[in-house]
Amino acid sequence: MNDNPNAKSQFMAEYPGYENHALDEIRNTHYPALKGAYADWTGAALPPKKLIEEGAKFLTENLIGNPHSHHSPSAFAMEEVKATRRAVLDFFHADPNEYEVIFTPNATGAILLLQHYMFDGGELLLTADNHNSVNGLREIAKRKGAITRYSPINNDLTLNEEALMRSLSYPRSNNNRLFCYPAKSNYAGTLHSLDWIETAHEKGWDVLLDAAAFVANNELDLSIIKPDFVPISFYKLFGYPTGIGCLIIKRSMYAKLSKSWFAGGSILLVSVMKDFFAPESIGYARYEDGTINFAGIPQIKNGLEFLSQLKNIGARAKSLASWLYDQLNGLEVNGNSVVIHSAKGNDTVTFSIKKGDTIIDAWIFEQAANANGVYVRSGCFCNPGVNEKVFGYEIESFENFYNNAVSLTAMTIEELRKYSDNKAIGAIRASFGFANNFEDVEAFTAFTKNFLENL
Repeated sequence: MNDNPNAKSQFMAEYPGYENHALDEIRNTHYPALKGAYADWTGAALPPKKLIEEGAKFLTENLIGNPHSHHSPSAFAMEEVKATRRAVLDFFHADPNEYEVIFTPNATGAILLLQHYMFDGGELLLTADNHNSVNGLREIAKRKGAITRYSPINNDLTLNEEALMRSLSYPRSNNNRLFCYPAKSNYAGTLHSLDWIETAHEKGWDVLLDAAAFVANNELDLSIIKPDFVPISFYKLFGYPTGIGCLIIKRSMYAKLSKSWFAGGSILLVSVMKDFFAPESIGYARYEDGTINFAGIPQIKNGLEFLSQLKNIGARAKSLASWLYDQLNGLEVNGNSVVIHSAKGNDTVTFSIKKGDTIIDAWIFEQAANANGVYVRSGCFCNPGVNEKVFGYEIESFENFYNNAVSLTAMTIEELRKYSDNKAIGAIRASFGFANNFEDVEAFTAFTKNFLENL
């Protein structure tokens, strides 16, 4: 543990936002399986026992059927799903006359709905800090003849606002211009300005705000900020149920979508004899292909209600991450050290381990931590733009790598390292949420010191 016996008192004095007796009680009573230090909240929130029990009760006490049928179990399921749509809009303070909810398997599925965006002859503007689920939209946009560009990031992993404003101000090609950026970086926890949404609107852009990582510890009020598309994964908020997300969409944006195919569940009428189909006329129904997760979606209401009763969860998570930052910043043992990549003050600490002058592979730390009951994420976190910036990759190295690879199967981590001057591949990300406590950070710090000592 910490060498300082007064560490907790010092921590409480420096970070009063941590103190929250309700969260202490939740940790003690709702996580019987949590025996170690869980520091991967950006990967997934941990589900409290309360939500699991309420989910089981819902499934065992109610008769629910496929909502595409019309019998009583089906009608009950449909009403529960409708109630959940309303609950989602209420939670994010979204006017139901302005916004609608399309249920998807996750945030990635929500982002994929933008495959229907009418890019033709338009533009797609991404930021170098984006999850790959957003980066993937560039392939769709290019195939629809759109101009695709990236706005860069600074060395401190903030987005370069000056460059972004220039990109947003370019003369428009047409009215189909989509700007996508994360409210919070899933790599470093960096919070990006929500003011850019209105700026982009003023300059003629539609805006996708990736809120998947943001909403776990930060409030998103859609009565104040007005993005056009907001993808969400609910397991990142409260852990259970998994496999359910949504796209919160402005109703006016349906005019910018053109779905060129149909599937079961999103169609009114199809003919085999005649080459004809008529899609659902209701907005969300046209884009919910197949049968939605009608058994799981109603349980989202429980999770949203649970979170609504908690106070200052963001302050607790940020206090813990800030204390971990304090403990790791400048830490050196036996010539081995910690290099922090993220800024202090968010709910995430992203770092690397140096053995002498060489950064070691992040997965070595993750595996050793796991064996010691410390659960942390390593890798590029599906965010290549920030990872490339952090480790200083150069375009010439990447071109050599891709040009010399004989096949897709030859594109291995080892080959990438060879062509990148043996630079590190990926970092270590510690992230926190409402179930974490001071002892988690103490255990994380103690393990890191021991790891450096024995590296």
